Amino acid sequence: MADGRPVPNSVYFYVPNKGAPIFFAVAFAVAGLCSLWQSIHYKLYKLAGLLPLCCAFLIAAYATRSYGALHYEDAQVYTASTMLLYMAPPLLQLSNYYILGRIFHFVPYFAPMHPARMLLTFASLTAVVELLTVAGIAYLSNRDLPEKSLDVGYTLTKASLVLQLLVTAVFFLMAGIFHRCCRAGGIKNLRVMRPVVISYASMLLLFGRTVFRCVEQFSVPPSRKGDIDSFSLSPVVRYEWYFYVFDAALVLVATVVWNAGHPGRFLPADPRAYLAQDGTTVLKGPEWKDSRSLTETFFNPFAMLTTRGGHQKQFWESNGYALRTTRRGAGVA
Repeated sequence: MADGRPVPNSVYFYVPNKGAPIFFAVAFAVAGLCSLWQSIHYKLYKLAGLLPLCCAFLIAAYATRSYGALHYEDAQVYTASTMLLYMAPPLLQLSNYYILGRIFHFVPYFAPMHPARMLLTFASLTAVVELLTVAGIAYLSNRDLPEKSLDVGYTLTKASLVLQLLVTAVFFLMAGIFHRCCRAGGIKNLRVMRPVVISYASMLLLFGRTVFRCVEQFSVPPSRKGDIDSFSLSPVVRYEWYFYVFDAALVLVATVVWNAGHPGRFLPADPRAYLAQDGTTVLKGPEWKDSRSLTETFFNPFAMLTTRGGHQKQFWESNGYALRTTRRGAGVA
């Protein structure tokens, strides 16, 4: 309820709102269809799968939560909606990494990491996050399990959230290095700067959502819900509006910003096209390949160790253009 009082036989610590999940299900449906249309229109087909897939998870999550608002004693419905709500944001994080990789393709001489290696590395980390989430929620959903099993569920869920924070921190580090190099090298083209700024905004919103989920998880003691005194819990857990403001709304805005500033409006569909060092001319180079195996790429994504096959030649160095300043990027390994 609005005052946070416990409800008999409810799997929630409150009476869930009946209208809010319907609103968010519709909102994510609109955002997902808009993203799908734009990705197909601009021929960014990989992105056409990630953002709409994230929205599909969220549509299912809020549709399930809408049903659960009428049947708040049904633990299985609660588990399904919670699992979907936890699984969607990592996919949105991965879509941001994919967009950042496309930006690296477009300005290769300042990319701190090979785009293909970056996507493989963080797709693998996203898979780990999803596995931890599914396993953790599965443990927590069965309150008949022993206390040790419930503790395992809390630990796995917390680990997935902490890993998401680390992934976001690495994103800001890599995007920040790239952004700083572009400014130092005189690259101020809006086709580069605008998607970088939008990706900052999207990831910052997701970071805020993850921080909220961490606070929520660490506020609930590892005990059976029936043994918990609801009034002893943090307001973050007892009041539903915290969830809708700091989770649902933040994730929705993080999705909508890419609808308002879709990367297809700024980045070329062909990944071989790149921006010359003068900051205005768009050239077409060879396809950016990586001669290393998947194993080498995963365990040594930054090529800090010697690997067989060597490194790809930096094709942009012989295009006849030079940076506007004397400071040059080292390119990617």
